Amino acid sequence: MGEHMEVRPILTYIKVSTAAELQMALDEAVAGSVIELQNGIYEQSGPFVVKDKQGSDGMPIRIEAASLGMAIISGDSYLHIEDSSYIEVSGLMMYSGIGSTSSEQSLRDRGLSHRILQGVHPGIQLQSSSRISILRNTFALNELGQPYRFLTNKGPVWGLYGIEGSCRYGSSYDLNGAVYSGPTPYEDAKLITDNGTHRHYIRVEGVSSYNRIAYNEIGPKRGFGAVLIYDGEGHGGRTISQHDVIEYNHFHGIGPRVTNGLEAIRLGLSSLSLAPGYVTIQYNLFDGFDGEDEIISVKCSDNIIRYNTSRNSYGGFVARHGNRNSFYGNFFFGDGEKPGMSGFRIYGNDHKIYDNYMEGLTDQVIRLDGGSHDGGADGSLNPTVKWMSGDEEKSAVLEELSQEERTALLRGHWRQYHVQVFNNTLVNPGADAHFLALGGKTYQPVGTKVYNNLIVSQAGTVIYETSAAQQAAASGQCIVIGAEEYDSSHVRAMRPLTVDDVGPVRAFSKS
Repeated sequence: MGEHMEVRPILTYIKVSTAAELQMALDEAVAGSVIELQNGIYEQSGPFVVKDKQGSDGMPIRIEAASLGMAIISGDSYLHIEDSSYIEVSGLMMYSGIGSTSSEQSLRDRGLSHRILQGVHPGIQLQSSSRISILRNTFALNELGQPYRFLTNKGPVWGLYGIEGSCRYGSSYDLNGAVYSGPTPYEDAKLITDNGTHRHYIRVEGVSSYNRIAYNEIGPKRGFGAVLIYDGEGHGGRTISQHDVIEYNHFHGIGPRVTNGLEAIRLGLSSLSLAPGYVTIQYNLFDGFDGEDEIISVKCSDNIIRYNTSRNSYGGFVARHGNRNSFYGNFFFGDGEKPGMSGFRIYGNDHKIYDNYMEGLTDQVIRLDGGSHDGGADGSLNPTVKWMSGDEEKSAVLEELSQEERTALLRGHWRQYHVQVFNNTLVNPGADAHFLALGGKTYQPVGTKVYNNLIVSQAGTVIYETSAAQQAAASGQCIVIGAEEYDSSHVRAMRPLTVDDVGPVRAFSKS
């Protein structure tokens, strides 16, 4: 009797089989509630809402499918989680439609009219919530009817995705406009989508931390809008979700080509780029991505992007804004022929690119671009920014500007300082590819170090330097090409990911 008895948490299981039962269970959930969705379709007027619900480390609130992928969130519904913590969502099929602005009653009932998304429903939205786990779900949203635009030699054409005969000429979609009957970007790769409905499958917004998005099957996605976005507090804020982990997800079927706005992961916004994220993106598989030239677009600071695999995908991983990001242990595989396959494109300070393996890429493998703006070498939250206006160089202290002026400067391409590129392996690039392309724009990179890289190539120029397009004050560069012996044993110890490593099926395996 004197022995210590382990006290196990007592969970409460609630089985639901209708939309009404699901929303009632979410409204009544407490720490330790396990809401099990039976096989079927769940749809109501607006999203299923989890608001002000707090689980705990040992007693989370779990929302899970009884059978993997057989509980389907559909129609005008999606999942909205706000001001909550320790919530787990697993095994669901997200098949939400684009949405109807007239059917958002579930948000209005909870005083959340300001959260209504004007007809662009995601699969899941996290709003100011922490320690949320999004695990083993399938995101294949219903994109039927989403507007998209592309250019032809007779002018712009608008169409509705998946609706035959819907294409019309014009500056906006008009059902009564002149009919276009030719091929669309979904049939002709030469036609590039340049506008449309910006719809995201997973949205992480507000002030939050320690969320995990893992083992999800994500795709196909054919419409405009980045797949997974981190918008933090938005353009008027200063923080982004911190210490999150995005891992073991399978991104596929994303495209066709767009001019901008179809990243697999957009981590941050230009306005938040100086804020630290401490987010880790690891062990994800990007399979045949064909959206835009940024597969992962990092727009904040102090993140880690490692051990991901990109196969036969257009674009690469980009440090578009921010400082002190590390990219290491990633694999890139191309066929040496498909145009536009790259490795990294970099802006900002103190980034490290190392231990990556890149084979058969056809574009500039590592692009250390020049800058249109110079934020200085210290990478602080409130730098003095310089830029050229005609022949005159101007400068301003960032936080002394209006929000509009601040955002405009942060949207620029910021000069690089002290970027390091080392211990990478490049094998058999395409005929027009360069291992390293350096410089351009107004402000040349400063203090760049390139060393201990292994290059196996029959291509022509390995390192290509571009002069600044405009001479600016204090332009300069420092490139160090190391000659030390390169040890590739650390690369051989790693391996690229396959579909057996990622996605919900393997994660549910009992073997």
